[in-house]
Amino acid sequence: MVHREFDAYDYRSDGSFVPAHYAFDGDGGRGFTVRRDGRVVLELGPGYRLLRVRECGICSTDLARHHLPFPLPQVIGHEVLAVGDDGRRYVVEINASHAARGVAHDCAFCRAGLPTHCPERVTLGIHDLPGGFGPWILAPIAACLPVPDAVPDAAAVLVEPLAAALHAVRTVAPRAGERIAVLGARRLGMLVVAALAAVRDRSAPGQRFHVAAIVRDGRLDALAKALGADEVHVAPFAGPTPAFDVVIDTTGAPSGLDEAVRLARREVHLKSTHGQPAGGLLHLTELVVDELAIAPLGDPMAWRGRRVAWLAAAPPPPPLVAAAEVVGADAGTAAAHFARARTGLPRADVAVVDSCAQIDAAIRPFADRHDPLVAPRGRILLHPRFAAPACSPLLQAVVGRGLRLTSSRCGDFHDALQLLVAEPALRGVGDHLVSHRFPAASLPHAFAAAGRRDCIKAVVVHGDADG
Repeated sequence: MVHREFDAYDYRSDGSFVPAHYAFDGDGGRGFTVRRDGRVVLELGPGYRLLRVRECGICSTDLARHHLPFPLPQVIGHEVLAVGDDGRRYVVEINASHAARGVAHDCAFCRAGLPTHCPERVTLGIHDLPGGFGPWILAPIAACLPVPDAVPDAAAVLVEPLAAALHAVRTVAPRAGERIAVLGARRLGMLVVAALAAVRDRSAPGQRFHVAAIVRDGRLDALAKALGADEVHVAPFAGPTPAFDVVIDTTGAPSGLDEAVRLARREVHLKSTHGQPAGGLLHLTELVVDELAIAPLGDPMAWRGRRVAWLAAAPPPPPLVAAAEVVGADAGTAAAHFARARTGLPRADVAVVDSCAQIDAAIRPFADRHDPLVAPRGRILLHPRFAAPACSPLLQAVVGRGLRLTSSRCGDFHDALQLLVAEPALRGVGDHLVSHRFPAASLPHAFAAAGRRDCIKAVVVHGDADG
């Protein structure tokens, strides 16, 4: 039986921090009870282990945490480098799913290889599970990955965002000769530049692509080039506006999406989870959480044999009805239908829509819960009769010129660690990016600094005696 008490800062819905006293009691076999100031706030089932936090990075999701649809107060922080009772260093995949906890389950999402989308998960430092700005965490047992000796602490603390960056690169799948731009290259954006460059350099010569970084601060030019960018642009642009095949938006701001749409020819890839309306949509952050895509409908028969939620007013074509499981109804009714599926994921593979309201409903069909209509990594397709509003350059571009919006969230830590081991130059990424380090006792000051223009990446450091 483990008993651990410590003091940590709770993050509140007004963006402030207040000290709180925590206690963890339990073990990996029976589960843990989490108490805050003497009151039980969380009962966790089996499959967790206690780790001591060494360092934790501050990212844009942390800075926007009060906008996200998860309860507060909470000890936040999810870019964690920790130490086990065996003395080894660990990085921790943040989604505490059944698979990550290593427990028996009948979860369709974990069975399908989508544990990061498990509907029963809690998320380290984001949703319920106390995070790495405290000195101790409860980590899902199967999600604790040992850090190879070759990877220094400064790079290891960046494994979580590096994995997310690498996942974005895999999702956009750059084509030979394309120009791929990273908009808002700073915290996560610089890691996306580094991941793009590493994938580019490991590609066959005939399959290579071009990497561009778009920054707001010209002083970041040298950093972007050091991480592998072929070219750097400072926005707003002094000359003609450049064009790119794919733009990856890492700005963390709603305005970044409109800029990305303006610059992209083939695809905009969204990494920003700022919790605010953007692109004429209310639930864009949730779209990223579910890793959904928005695209033109194209040939409906491409979805034969699949589950199709047809929300558009125009009826679905009879050949599709005969060849697929098509539900023509409002989003809530369609979601309830697919939730009863006995096989596969209890979601639609795709939703066909003809209005902004239907897009939002496809992402979150119910006002009182987070259950989506469309399966993780599924698509929302715009019917030819979709009337794109003037307030949404995004939807106008999808309808008018066939632009695609894709999104991604958490990545595979194994891939990120393997890349760090294989690429010696990449192991210096922490030395390039971490501009500020703060003791955990100075967390409010660390947060304030992380939001300033002079700070690229801030890391909170715990002393061995913390807690």
